[in-house]
Amino acid sequence: MRISVKRTGGFAGLTRRWAVEVGQPELRDEWLPIIESCPWDDVPQTQNQPDRYMYWISAGEREASLPEQDVTGPWRQLVDRTLESARQEEGRRAERGPQGPEGFFRDTDPGER
Repeated sequence: MRISVKRTGGFAGLTRRWAVEVGQPELRDEWLPIIESCPWDDVPQTQNQPDRYMYWISAGEREASLPEQDVTGPWRQLVDRTLESARQEEGRRAERGPQGPEGFFRDTDPGER
């Protein structure tokens, strides 16, 4: 299942995106309890406030749009977990370096290998 968070707004009006692909059994054991505790069918209709963030959250087919002040409880858990997992994956990719599928550096001239 793909879980994603997009955050827009704030003082600078920047957009940030984080996403993770979660497979079984991690989905069942760790993510579904959080996802299912979010009130997807009862999203507050609160207006966003100036210079605050707006969040778009999706988990599989479920989607919600929330202003920053409503990202609490299970919504906050889901957002924080997604950000943490996406950053960990980003760190693992950085450690592997710019390698292609065969393990060779993509920016290397074939004559230099």
